[in-house]
Amino acid sequence: MAEADWQKTERETVEGNPRRPEGDAGRTMLARMNESHARLVDWGLAHLDLRAGDTVLDIGCGGGSTLARMAERVTKGDLIGIDYAETSVEASRAFNAALIEAGRMKVLHGSVEALPFDDAHFDAVVTVESFYFWPSPEESLKEVARVVKKGGTFLLLAEIYGRDDLPVGIRAKVADYDLTNPTPEAFERLFRAAGFRTVHMDFQEGEYWIAVRGVR
Repeated sequence: MAEADWQKTERETVEGNPRRPEGDAGRTMLARMNESHARLVDWGLAHLDLRAGDTVLDIGCGGGSTLARMAERVTKGDLIGIDYAETSVEASRAFNAALIEAGRMKVLHGSVEALPFDDAHFDAVVTVESFYFWPSPEESLKEVARVVKKGGTFLLLAEIYGRDDLPVGIRAKVADYDLTNPTPEAFERLFRAAGFRTVHMDFQEGEYWIAVRGVR
């Protein structure tokens, strides 16, 4: 994302808390995020091999649009979203009401710190623009790895990552929001320490985007 676009997105969320959306301002912000993250999600999901019968988790599911996009490919499996913000859970359930009614999807309230799932439960886990805010990133990543099947994948998508040429304005936002924003080298160390056997990274030319894929 270009600097002006990233700063615009952050200005638009002044009346909503991007770390934990709440109330009407939060619902409005989540609707905007569904739109503003669409290009990142389209690009990122192209790096994930989803099959019709997969069981898939979206951590920090926000407004629900990523779940909806994955439902286009996961047509016979199970899709689960989880978010620790109750407003996000409500928004995601509303956005995906038809899929939930059809029994194809669930959206739960919970935290990445203690995922309410058995070990090796998911074929794939994704998170979009949420890792910045995760508590105890090292331990949270271990919790993610716990619920991924052997051979399964965790895909992390972010519009920015630690790099030397990040503009000053974006660096200031990272500091203001106290975001966790690793370099690619730090991402690889974190993923391997969490238990992922292999780590792959992709970058979008002309953007500051990163797609990190850890395979169990």
